[in-house]
Amino acid sequence: MATLLSIPVMVLALMVQLAIASNLPLLGGIPDLILVILIAWALQENVTSSWIWAVVGGLLVSAISALPSFTPLVGYLMVVGIIRILRRRVWQIPILVLFLGVVIGSTLQHVMSIIVLFINGVSLPLEESLSWITLPSILLNLLIALPVYVIMTDLAKLVYPVEV
Repeated sequence: MATLLSIPVMVLALMVQLAIASNLPLLGGIPDLILVILIAWALQENVTSSWIWAVVGGLLVSAISALPSFTPLVGYLMVVGIIRILRRRVWQIPILVLFLGVVIGSTLQHVMSIIVLFINGVSLPLEESLSWITLPSILLNLLIALPVYVIMTDLAKLVYPVEV
């Protein structure tokens, strides 16, 4: 059920990201709702479908993104892998892993995008890209991280009920 649920949740999140979040920029950065949802979903204890959610989210973002093919997919898979490793190491403090994962994931996504664009011949000034786009995006992602985590925790409890 969680696998099938990933498609409508990711499509809805992508629509919210495109319609609302992209119209609320801070300097040049916008929040990445899909990334924050994937991090919050991968942090849930009983969830076993976080890799599938990352593939679905990555394919959807790859389909609408101007970045070269599958850059978001690879980035989302790497972020979910990092979160799952961190969850095993720091399992007693999921909020710390959430905020740390948002910072690491946002930075990783933006650096990967800059590298892929550089390989494709688009020259971006690194310092300006990091200070005008990456840092504001990290801040916006941190602002939406806690509400998204609460929503994903409730969704995980519905999908994976705890046996009594």
